[in-house]
Amino acid sequence: MFSRAEAVAASIVSFMAVAILAAYAFDAIGLTLHPFAILAIAALAAGTIAARMRTTTENWSAFGATVAGMLAWLIWLAWPHLLPLGRGTDLTHHLLLVDYIDRTGRLVHDRALAPYLGEMIDYTPGAHLLAVLAGRWTGRDGLHALYPVVALSVALKTGFVFLIALRCLPDAPPRTRLPLATLAVVLLFLPRAYFLGSFVHDSYLAQVVGELFAVAMWWAVVCWDQRESAGLAAFAAVVGCGAFLTWPIWTAPPLLTLLTLSALHRDRSTPSRRGHVAIAAVPIAVLAAVYAIGRVGTATVMAGTSGAVLQLSLANLNGIFVTVGAIGTVMAARDAPARSAPVLLAAIVLQTAALRFVARTASAPYLALKMVYLTIYPLAVAGSYAMAVALRSAEASRSSLSRNATPSQDGARGFSRAAAAAWIVVAVLFVIVARGLATMHRPTPVISDPLLAAGRWAREHVSPHCVDYLVGNDDTAYWLHLAVLGNPRTAPRSLATGTFEPQKALERWILPGGLPYAIAADVDTLPRDIRTNVDILARFGQTAVVKRRDAAECR
Repeated sequence: MFSRAEAVAASIVSFMAVAILAAYAFDAIGLTLHPFAILAIAALAAGTIAARMRTTTENWSAFGATVAGMLAWLIWLAWPHLLPLGRGTDLTHHLLLVDYIDRTGRLVHDRALAPYLGEMIDYTPGAHLLAVLAGRWTGRDGLHALYPVVALSVALKTGFVFLIALRCLPDAPPRTRLPLATLAVVLLFLPRAYFLGSFVHDSYLAQVVGELFAVAMWWAVVCWDQRESAGLAAFAAVVGCGAFLTWPIWTAPPLLTLLTLSALHRDRSTPSRRGHVAIAAVPIAVLAAVYAIGRVGTATVMAGTSGAVLQLSLANLNGIFVTVGAIGTVMAARDAPARSAPVLLAAIVLQTAALRFVARTASAPYLALKMVYLTIYPLAVAGSYAMAVALRSAEASRSSLSRNATPSQDGARGFSRAAAAAWIVVAVLFVIVARGLATMHRPTPVISDPLLAAGRWAREHVSPHCVDYLVGNDDTAYWLHLAVLGNPRTAPRSLATGTFEPQKALERWILPGGLPYAIAADVDTLPRDIRTNVDILARFGQTAVVKRRDAAECR
């Protein structure tokens, strides 16, 4: 039996995964994106899953409040522009692929585009396809749909953590299960650099969307561990394929978790267990083999390379979070309903070790360090389990000391005290988290609609390689140069860091002989020496495309 919340969550995530798979299949047979045909296919799959799940209304309101509250906060964080909040070169690279799919309706097949797209030619396109499809369905473009897709993914992922925690606490007193599951969600905010920083500060957009599919896959494994079902195995295969096409390294840990839990069920039919594991694993393996054709070398290079990524430290993960999660992990290993959390954590550590070995000569092994982002989910659930054990032990101690109350009175009081204690812990932790979030300023995106309009005008009316960037951020200049104006990444000017440094751009425009055109983020605040020596060709609010009056040069 599933809760209504589980049916809704499973339907939405299957809709997203099937949309990616359908778009990939359309492209594989030579068709362009047909967004409304894909919409019908994904909706049919989601409806089928919802119809086949027998449901109860348990904790429906709490789940809905969790997902809706998280989504509303993330939308507020980016309001009113709803553009990606992160920065760094990753943002531009992702937007390059979104823009290509949006303009052509196809994935990248022409290797001659490597000077423009770089490694994005071989990048798994799941998140980018979702953004483009969402844009077509809502009458917008992929750029403007990308952040809402990421926000929905994070909100729904948070809901799945809530549902997994409930599944891992069947022996907890009924009144404590809701606050304990809520605790797992609140715990996620302690390692804020990993939970929020991945898309609010950095631009690991595909990774963040992929985490939704990995966590949904884990939920299916938790349900399967409690009651075997070929349908759950098939669901794991669908969302696992979505995870592979979005961020491939997330697929192995949930699959290893399923394999391990299957081996632990010696009381069940071996052929049945093997069949279910095959149902989940074979489609993912086939998809991986098909996608790997011609890309094995690229994947090997990426696995062995260094990269700019958050370094593993207790400060970044949060000491309280690690301590509570580690204690819960040890405790949960001996409890069948909760053992998936330590098993998943062990699978993540195993894959991290393998990736670290492949990148043993790298100073900052990129993919090995990325695995830390997935560890926070089993640790959060394990942390809520640790609290459940602590409450159970406390109530057992009180019961043994109580001599006047009858057993029924003592049990009722115990449940009431345990629930009150659990809600107090949630409230205290929520205050701590809220105080931390209150210090977090709403980030200003490095891209904007006026800059986008100016860049598109310049691309159509002047030579894109003759445009300079009078903007306040080097990431903004990088995005304009590559993703909006379409300059190749391998061109000498693209490789020169001075091209995108704001101060150097101002110096070039104070002196004569520079490029003839520029995009100015705020033309009215330009230095007087520049402002009095340019003509405005096109204006979009405070943003403008300007032309130099004195001698210019563009080769």
